[in-house]
Amino acid sequence: MTSVQDAMPKKPLPTILVRRTGIALALFALIIVPAAVLLVITKQPSATYASMGALIGAFAVLAGGLRIGILTSLVAALLAPIAIVAGLSPITGAALMILMTLIVGRLSMFGLHRATMLVPIFLAWPMLSPIPWLPKMELGQLQTVITNNGLTLTEALSKAQASGGGSGSGGSGPSTTDIHHAMVDMRLDTTYLTWVIAFFFLGAIVPAVLLHFVLRKRNLPSPKPNPRSEALNYTITICVLTGVAMYYFIDHPKQTSGSFFIATILVLTQVGSDIEWKLTLQRVLGTFGGLVALMGLMALMGHAKYTEVVGIPMPVNLYIVGAIFGVGAIVAKFSPRQWMYYILITPTAALLNAYTMSAASDIGKQRLVDNLVGAALVIIAAGITIAAGRLKSTSRPNGGVIA
Repeated sequence: MTSVQDAMPKKPLPTILVRRTGIALALFALIIVPAAVLLVITKQPSATYASMGALIGAFAVLAGGLRIGILTSLVAALLAPIAIVAGLSPITGAALMILMTLIVGRLSMFGLHRATMLVPIFLAWPMLSPIPWLPKMELGQLQTVITNNGLTLTEALSKAQASGGGSGSGGSGPSTTDIHHAMVDMRLDTTYLTWVIAFFFLGAIVPAVLLHFVLRKRNLPSPKPNPRSEALNYTITICVLTGVAMYYFIDHPKQTSGSFFIATILVLTQVGSDIEWKLTLQRVLGTFGGLVALMGLMALMGHAKYTEVVGIPMPVNLYIVGAIFGVGAIVAKFSPRQWMYYILITPTAALLNAYTMSAASDIGKQRLVDNLVGAALVIIAAGITIAAGRLKSTSRPNGGVIA
């Protein structure tokens, strides 16, 4: 067998790179196209939720198959409006996050936690900072502030609150209280919440079905079940850490990038008693390298430059650079060098979320802290779990009967 494999000619590196780049572009199109179509139809920035749905559906199919992909797409879409409403209170937000991670932990017994993990990761964004559904009049009022000052939509709303609303032209605008009530009412608006369901479901189901059709003849790896004891420890860890984190970030809205912190916890926490130190080290160091690259990019590019797209001011320059890094990240994901993937995915996540997050450079600094604290919490939790497991095993007499 070895001699046959050695005799097979290896493909040249340019051929491999071209093939991987083609796959990356195809996957990126699956993520972007549904969101772009919905953006043109609705002319609302919240249509970009379809991209989050696309990633949820795609990863669910790749890790669990078509049935898991369809079910995960439906569940994520139905949970999305609940997440937006739950974000009004720290206790409801924490409770919903615990429920979602409880399900992920339960599914780890069947090896399906990787297929469903993106649901709590991506729903943390609308829970903490939902993309607004704004009438055209409000978009027009905010466009001048956004374009002239290089601010995100969230920052422009904060500026409008501080100045009493308006477009800065001296005319009377909505008061601070009116804008605050409008943002709260948006989380409870039936039309907005219904469209959020549509954005997540359509964004998730299209790539899920298409990926299954394309990969139907390929033998994808089957989910690997985990022992009940290891799944229980994993479930307790992610429920406690993400629940406490969600409560804290909703209670402290000025702390940015809470979603990145929760993502760090869920990505680094693993099922089992042995920590994959090499993978953990690659992720942490790769993320730090990505942060350095992000800060260097922002030093060269400066503030976001907003361009009107289908009537909506969008940070096009950041989106373009983020898309380029995203294609590179997908290519690197297929390679054995995982540190390259983490270096590229960090600027991708920051730049593609620049619309409702604070400045991308600030995201980088905040995510540096998130990764340090998140990695430390996961390692401490894993250490406690390992110690408790070994203490329990040594306390049992050899040959004893366990009832």
